[in-house]
Amino acid sequence: RRKCQECRLKKCLAVGMRPECVVPETQCAIKRKEKKAQKEKDKPPVSTTSPKPDVLPAIMKCDPLPPEATKIKFLSDKLLAENRLKNVPPLTSNQEYVIARLVWYQDGYEQPSDDDLKRIMFSSNTEPDDDCDAPFRHITEITILTVQLIVEFAKGLPAFTKISQGDQITLLKACSSEVMMLRMSRRYDSASDSILFANNRVYNRDSYKVAGMSEIVEDLLHFCRQMFALSIDNVEYALLTAIVIFSDRPGLEESDLVEQIQNYYIQTLQSYVNNRHSGDAKCSLAFAKLLSVLTELRTLGNRNSNMCISLKLKNRKLPR
Repeated sequence: RRKCQECRLKKCLAVGMRPECVVPETQCAIKRKEKKAQKEKDKPPVSTTSPKPDVLPAIMKCDPLPPEATKIKFLSDKLLAENRLKNVPPLTSNQEYVIARLVWYQDGYEQPSDDDLKRIMFSSNTEPDDDCDAPFRHITEITILTVQLIVEFAKGLPAFTKISQGDQITLLKACSSEVMMLRMSRRYDSASDSILFANNRVYNRDSYKVAGMSEIVEDLLHFCRQMFALSIDNVEYALLTAIVIFSDRPGLEESDLVEQIQNYYIQTLQSYVNNRHSGDAKCSLAFAKLLSVLTELRTLGNRNSNMCISLKLKNRKLPR
């Protein structure tokens, strides 16, 4: 019987094999187990191309986008293809939703409506001003409208409505001056070293000085020049604004939660910068320069707030 193990063993012993050379069954079982384990280890995964699921705080889960926001394209197909070849980690699906939502709200709440502009222009024409008060009134009127737009933009930020109402108010009060400066830098004209306001009036250092705002104008224009040199795009402006809004502020009830939200926006900004620059060596430097803007903004925002207090003490006439 060729396949009978007992017959084969007898035949082997008959031709001179020593009995101690026979491998015990227990040892055979161990070898079979080890071989099976090695096969399982070497087995390829079920899918090597399936994307990793988003790892994100539950509070940052983005709501469905408005239909118009789904059409927003912020990285070209050509760039994305290059990034895939270079193995640059892509933005997660939730990060893409967050960016699209931010850009959509930024575009929608960046400029006052025509009706609002007509209203303040009518108000300016009906109230006589001297040469000093006119520029001051124009600047403050646009400022008031811009603050209202900042509030509406903040309401649309993922996670903003999920924090307490008290913290929402604290964040908005504290960030308004800083976000205002950030928005002004978007309206900066490098050729004339001036800022184009929403009412299409150009304000340079002389305009600010006439308006009694000489304390802030040099710092503001210096900041605008810095931002212009960085070539910041629409997405980076939107993410920086969100990071500024969710900064740690005195009086917050849930500062840890606000910090968690801000960290997600910072991570999204870093991932976007890596993809925008295809993961090359200058990514880290570009990201570091963007974060340095936050320090500049905090200083500039404080100076602007102090200037506003000073103007109130001087009893300057504010728009109704």
